[in-house]
Amino acid sequence: MSDIIIQDNFLNKEYFKELQDLVLAGDFTWFRSSIDCIGDPDDYQMCHVVYAGAPYYEINSNFYHNLHPLFEKLDLYSLQRVKINLQQRAEKITEQGMHIDVNDAPENALTSILYMNTNNGYTKLESGEKIASVENRLLTFPNNLRHAGTTNSCDEKYRCVMNIDWIKKWRNSND
Repeated sequence: MSDIIIQDNFLNKEYFKELQDLVLAGDFTWFRSSIDCIGDPDDYQMCHVVYAGAPYYEINSNFYHNLHPLFEKLDLYSLQRVKINLQQRAEKITEQGMHIDVNDAPENALTSILYMNTNNGYTKLESGEKIASVENRLLTFPNNLRHAGTTNSCDEKYRCVMNIDWIKKWRNSND
């Protein structure tokens, strides 16, 4: 699909390592959150909302201030939401429910997933395509494309992704 873009080594190594070290540090603040698209109250993940979407559209974490180089590389015009998810290793890989990240987003909104570590989990798109969790990989697709995350079952202790819901800068063809 031409609307799906996979970019490996998206950020320069030093900057990615800086973000990774901050997110995976022992003092990073995490909150327990149910996985709404599954419906089982016993299924949960740890989350950190960096930028809250509608109706507030506000910075929710000081970590936001570390993301300007990422936003510049995306050519970001407007943020809808930034959320980091962390799930502990499981005995087997379990797919979560299909969903879109931001309901009622503008038609030109995008979802990007920045994989914070390599593991055997993946993102499954409604087309059935599976994108492996590889650190510093960025997956971008239209916000209205349903997708699902998974757990991981390998030697890694967790699967961590940063979800960025955003709108790209519009470029005039004469620019």
